[in-house]
Amino acid sequence: MSVSPFDSQTCPLCLAQDFVEFRFGLLCCTDCGLIVNPAIFSPNADEALNKEAFGEGYDTGRSLWVRAFEALKNRRYLANLRRTGVTGGKMVEVGVGTGSFLTAACNAGFKVEGCDLSAPFCRRVQQATGIPVHNVPLDQLPQGAYDVVAMHHVLEHVADPVGFLRVARERLKPGGVLHLAVPNVACWEARLRGWNSYEPYHMLYFEPRTLLRAAEAASFQVLHLGTFEAFSVWFLALVRSLRVSRQSAQSVARGTALPAFVEHPYRLAMVTAGLLTWPLRCVQGWLGKGDELMVIARREP
Repeated sequence: MSVSPFDSQTCPLCLAQDFVEFRFGLLCCTDCGLIVNPAIFSPNADEALNKEAFGEGYDTGRSLWVRAFEALKNRRYLANLRRTGVTGGKMVEVGVGTGSFLTAACNAGFKVEGCDLSAPFCRRVQQATGIPVHNVPLDQLPQGAYDVVAMHHVLEHVADPVGFLRVARERLKPGGVLHLAVPNVACWEARLRGWNSYEPYHMLYFEPRTLLRAAEAASFQVLHLGTFEAFSVWFLALVRSLRVSRQSAQSVARGTALPAFVEHPYRLAMVTAGLLTWPLRCVQGWLGKGDELMVIARREP
């Protein structure tokens, strides 16, 4: 049955105006299958929620464990680019986070810059790394300037995904490459309320077919689309769903260090769970049900 309060609203991907209940308060477009947060229908909700979540009070402290996990992810992202034949050039990362990927890409031979709407993030990353980070909207960067645009867990925060991808495409040189990662709402853990990508500031939730549609609508040539299942996701989703140390679990997921006497056993349990579920995680990723959804796409000359 259609959800009548939202019938007059428009899907940001296909422009349809009919939605049904999905789960946990989210809605599903009946035409394209895009999952949306109802907050997306409020003007400027994406900007307001992200500013609230990632303002001056956001804690970017990282423990040794978190830095190690980030290093593994960065290596995987760079390996994705190498498999596509991209080993260097000028790169801009949209949404810089802690700056760890910018540092890894710089060490791998890329000439790197960052772009982020959060002034605190820009300031912290630039001070910590010496890498230039622009505190401006993406459309204020020069057109045709970059060989690579990296956009990791950013697209789910915006209200107009196709428009945002078009802006990213315009920043690329002809033949330039977009490396894009978002949460995959088609992953098996997304059936649990405690899946760590259910956040109030996430406006959109993609699965392979909807992310492919968004990239193609923005005139990208998609070179690769796949999913990856991280070793920690089942553990975090179950812990959150059972509401065991819920506040601590959220803090760890966002990178905030816990006291060592709590974090070390917690992380060891996480690693153990990841090792035990390794065969399941391999199958999950191969079937397109991994927690992270990735696209590598090219701007045609």
